[in-house]
Amino acid sequence: MWQRTLPIYYALLLAVLTVGALYLLVRLQHVLLLLFISLLFAATVAKPAAVLERWRVPRAVAALIVYLAAFAVVAGVGWLVLPTLVAQLGRLGEAAPGYIERYNQLRERYDSLQDAYPALPSFDEQTREIGESLTAGARDRLLRLPTSLFGLFLDALSVFAISMLIITGRGKILAFMLSVTHPAHRPRVRRMVELMWLRLGHYLRAKLIVMAIVGVITYGALLLIGIPYAVLLSIVVALGQLIPRAGPWLARIPLLGIAALEGLAPFLLTFAASIIIENAKGYAISPFVEGSQLDIPPLMVFVAVLVGATLLGVAGAFIAVPAAAMVQVVVEEAILPWRFRQIGEQPAEQG
Repeated sequence: MWQRTLPIYYALLLAVLTVGALYLLVRLQHVLLLLFISLLFAATVAKPAAVLERWRVPRAVAALIVYLAAFAVVAGVGWLVLPTLVAQLGRLGEAAPGYIERYNQLRERYDSLQDAYPALPSFDEQTREIGESLTAGARDRLLRLPTSLFGLFLDALSVFAISMLIITGRGKILAFMLSVTHPAHRPRVRRMVELMWLRLGHYLRAKLIVMAIVGVITYGALLLIGIPYAVLLSIVVALGQLIPRAGPWLARIPLLGIAALEGLAPFLLTFAASIIIENAKGYAISPFVEGSQLDIPPLMVFVAVLVGATLLGVAGAFIAVPAAAMVQVVVEEAILPWRFRQIGEQPAEQG
């Protein structure tokens, strides 16, 4: 009798363990996110640190030097940009009355349009709802600002410490992974791990270079067109490159909004410049900088970003593409060869 019920018990146990694992994933998603970001930074720092290792610099010291050099570059750029940024923010406050006047003109045009089409909702009601939601959101963020900044500092410190530990101990980590793998599969597992490591490192390094190039080109274009707050807007556009596909255009919303307030001609020129820069990035900058290291189908990138953003917000959208690259390595190096062996066919040539 017990032999008949044993599969049922196993199925119930598996279901309970699955639910428990999903519960832990939900509860520990912040920790898992920090671990993945730490792995991403560790893979990024590993290559320049390896150059210092060839000069007999200890691995931990080499990684620390790379981190300090990156921090010095960021601090130097901030030192150069911050005065201009503060000045532009001040000018934005001074220009607020002019923007209010343009807002009133827009409202008058809308009112005349509403007279012709009575079915249109009230302009005041729409703007009041938007203003109340924005005000409430800004107030809540200001109240949580000290706690958020402290949490961000702790997360950054955790990422730095964990990534340093990964860099210094990655040989032992790989040895442990191989020790629990069947000897026949160890060469394949080693290849998969090394390929994931290379792809992760290349992704973030290339992304930072693309961000810098796009930010500089955008700044130059805004100066030529005459759009105010060029430094602030170009920084926002550069940061938008962190999120693939949708991020660059979401970051251009404030840029196009400011350009629209400057008039029709500046708006059209800014919109055209945005399209040209984004196409130049897609057809020239990104292929030159990134190469074919992350050969991920566009559909997979789009779905990964949607899933990552839905589950973890902006941070999930940021890690979606490198996570998809790791999944792709597992599929190409393990799952597909195993399946092809089962059905007795050779894998199709990549190309």
